Amino acid sequence: MHPHHPTRQPGSDAPARRRAARLASALLLAAAQPLFRFHLEVYRREMASSIFPRDERSPLIAGPRPERLAFIGSVAVAGLGVLSHGMTTSSQTARRVAESRRRGLSWSELTSPVLTAHTAVTMPSLTAQGADAVVVLLGIADVLGVTSPASWEASLRLLVSRVREEAGPDVAVVVAELPPMADFRPIPPLAKRLITAQIARLDAATRRVAATEDGVTAVPFPAWDLDGLFVQDLFSWATMHRKWAEGLAPSVAAALADVERRRSGSRRRHDAGVRLATQIASAVRPGGPRVLRGGTADAADQGSLSAS
Repeated sequence: MHPHHPTRQPGSDAPARRRAARLASALLLAAAQPLFRFHLEVYRREMASSIFPRDERSPLIAGPRPERLAFIGSVAVAGLGVLSHGMTTSSQTARRVAESRRRGLSWSELTSPVLTAHTAVTMPSLTAQGADAVVVLLGIADVLGVTSPASWEASLRLLVSRVREEAGPDVAVVVAELPPMADFRPIPPLAKRLITAQIARLDAATRRVAATEDGVTAVPFPAWDLDGLFVQDLFSWATMHRKWAEGLAPSVAAALADVERRRSGSRRRHDAGVRLATQIASAVRPGGPRVLRGGTADAADQGSLSAS
């Protein structure tokens, strides 16, 4: 008779494999720090010589019952590669949201081409006062700076807390997941794999924040449909801004609608409470009917009630 061996359940070693894969990825990224530093320096130099909007910002769309957004981000808000602020991800998102909501809209922008999540939370103000929803488009510099998922997650949670200190506890927060940075220009295969792995780690941390923080939404970058061609063969920054806005706008509009519903519910509950308090005050005022514990007026008052 063969000794009995416990049957291994299908997938029982899956968590161990995932842990091993995460550890291997983290070790590889740590070993690749010099490569990331090189690409971060290249990125900084590109930002210093790149095209950005030269016109004045016009962060206002006229319309009834205006709402307010606050954008916090790097190249998508600063407008890398386009000459007009109307072509940035933030402006195009705002325009689509205003059209969807059929309402006026104004917005603020906190931006720098190299803005990181950690730097954002250390700013004196996030310019979120009066905002109904805040849209976060960070992470490119964090990828190249090899920000750890734990640090990224902690910064995002602190950013949500800071936003709500400025804009109020019911403000919605929409966090954009990262674009496929490694596809935006030709880079060696190893660097492409490492950058893609780092993006995946930060996006997973973003989704954890959204899953555990009330009123926070994570929005994936929209898929690129290139018919098998390399992204850099067709890529333009104007296309990136447009596609990103197309992917973000529905989630931002939905977040604003949710904020409106919650605020309306709070107002209804407040109004009902005021009416109840008024009724109680009227019932117990001097000369008014006296209510017994059973909920009925006493005998002396019953007659006056029926006669009135």
